[in-house]
Amino acid sequence: MNGTSNQPELPLSLEEGLNVLLAKTKQNVRDRYQQCRHQIRKSPATAVVAAVAAGYLLHRLPVRAILLTQVRVISALTPPTLLLFGAAKLIDFLQRQAMVKQQ
Repeated sequence: MNGTSNQPELPLSLEEGLNVLLAKTKQNVRDRYQQCRHQIRKSPATAVVAAVAAGYLLHRLPVRAILLTQVRVISALTPPTLLLFGAAKLIDFLQRQAMVKQQ
């Protein structure tokens, strides 16, 4: 076949959309990592000073309190997130059923 079809393309499902988003994010992280490596090789003294400064700040910050706060926020947001995910899956399922019935 020539690749063109009269059938409309199916919209991306939630999983496919998440997979595309994760793939783009993964590529973005790889690009940033390569930029960081290039910058470190370009000026190692600046990288060492930045690492020492970051280490000092991490030592001075109340890391335990920050992590506990993040855990509390995540545990509070998990039920609504799961509800929204389930609703999105239900809508996706109903849309696919309606498309099957139309054909």
